[in-house]
Amino acid sequence: MQATLNALRRAARIAGTLLCCVAVVFLLGRGYALGTSIGDGFERIGVRAFVVACACYAAAAALLGVGWVALVRLATGERVPFAPLYASHLRSQLAKYLPGNVFHLAYRHVAARKAGVGHAPLALALGMETALVSASAAVLSIGIVAEPRVSTIAPWARGLAWIAWLLPIMGAWVVSVYVRRVTRRVAMLDVVRGTAFVFAIHLSFMVLATFALRSLGPPGGGLSIASWCGWLALAWLLGYVMPGAPAGIGVREAALVVGLGPALGEANALVVALAYRFVTVVVDAASAGVGFLLRGRS
Repeated sequence: MQATLNALRRAARIAGTLLCCVAVVFLLGRGYALGTSIGDGFERIGVRAFVVACACYAAAAALLGVGWVALVRLATGERVPFAPLYASHLRSQLAKYLPGNVFHLAYRHVAARKAGVGHAPLALALGMETALVSASAAVLSIGIVAEPRVSTIAPWARGLAWIAWLLPIMGAWVVSVYVRRVTRRVAMLDVVRGTAFVFAIHLSFMVLATFALRSLGPPGGGLSIASWCGWLALAWLLGYVMPGAPAGIGVREAALVVGLGPALGEANALVVALAYRFVTVVVDAASAGVGFLLRGRS
């Protein structure tokens, strides 16, 4: 059984890595074909738009750290110290760019273990985080997955997006059963409140990340903010669940180009997708730096 699971994980990582490579080749090919229009697009964005995008995404990334601490506290039923967990979450941001897309999770796990948190509560907190952030992205992409371009390729996507509403409810139930069985310190109502709080954080993350993306687009843009939010959420979710793709590189950008291209034009869509990746890398690097400063102070 274990050998079968290991083989499936290996196959998933290989498939995800190959898909990531295909997406990168697709982006490079489109960039080469579009030529000088790509450079013109970056000149159009300007420094101010980059600063606004970085500020929005930095606020979004900071919220995710708060959500992680809240989930660990919920899973343990204890007031685990905030600063060490939050700082480790910030430091882990660069690790997600390593091949495999799992090392940021491993880093947070090791750091939380040093803070005295057990393996089982950490696994539960990580599972809850995955469920809640996936649910928030899926919920926000409901309007997008109903579009003909998506429903033709993946007709099942709309059903999955609606089912995503159940993930926070199921997560709250699992946490309540585990925590009350192990610690008997957390009431069901407190678990529901905690789950709703983290779910709201992840929704806020998606909205702020959308404003970061939108600030990089051309004036007007031809899309409603709901469409911007839906395509960003769908692209982010595809990169998040893709095994082996470091931080979803290539996959997210390809999804954004396909989604935003008809409204913005392919050149503008590619510029926005690449500029957004640049913003996320800059903010993740800055977050990691802040995390190491916080660790030094503690």
